[in-house]
Amino acid sequence: MDWHLIVPGETGWADSGVEGAWEVRLRPGQPVLAVKPEVVWRGSHILTPSEVTQAAQALCGHEIAARQRELTEGFLPLPGGHRLGVCGVIGPKGMREIISLCVRLAHEVKGAGESIFSLIRGFSTLIVGPPGAGKTTMLRDIVRLYSMEGTPVGVADERGEIAACRDGAPQLDVGPMTDVVTGLDKENALRLLVRAMAPRVAAVDEIGGEVDAAALGEALRCGITVLATIHGRSLSDIWQRRGMEKLLASGAFERAVCLASPGEKPKVLCWNGEEIKG
Repeated sequence: MDWHLIVPGETGWADSGVEGAWEVRLRPGQPVLAVKPEVVWRGSHILTPSEVTQAAQALCGHEIAARQRELTEGFLPLPGGHRLGVCGVIGPKGMREIISLCVRLAHEVKGAGESIFSLIRGFSTLIVGPPGAGKTTMLRDIVRLYSMEGTPVGVADERGEIAACRDGAPQLDVGPMTDVVTGLDKENALRLLVRAMAPRVAAVDEIGGEVDAAALGEALRCGITVLATIHGRSLSDIWQRRGMEKLLASGAFERAVCLASPGEKPKVLCWNGEEIKG
């Protein structure tokens, strides 16, 4: 990440340890805030509205006008698996005024899934946690572990945050036996992977709604082990997700990994809620 793009006007960030932040927030009339697991770093410079807009332009390669569809969904994928969250004024033709930014920074943590891998290997698994809990980080490492042991894995990387492919190659380590489709919706990406690459394991990030549920159901009926993430704090939370009821009730997932916050030890549960301990 090119830090000078997201800490405009600051001179002290280089010595602040801000590089370890999980997210950086920019709001007009406020200093830059870099959120780390146990502390929030505050800059000394008060941002202007134009600086926030300029930071957004720079981060997305000065292509905001061409990326209105993504903007109206609230985020833009960035190189390296990072994500730019955007809030503002939305008009008939898209976002016409940017008000605040949240740069979610991807962190590759090799070994994040090692403590639980033996408990979920061979089982379709749903990784559950609130935003920022490390679901994608955990998913990526489980993909890597499967791949390292010789299992063909297919990744439907719709937003480019799992493998962060660039110039034809993943920028984040997903292992030597992993094939990635990026920039395509989960339904079509999974269909392509099943037909073209015959994976034994398929991975997707941030599922929700009937279309995702149908795509995962089809992959499961093909005999593929599925790994997926979903927003929620508990198994009871995800049962409230509209459009997911049939998939969850079908017993498609055999394990759940519950995350509370980055770095916290994950809990592995059977689908009935019973904790599995290694």
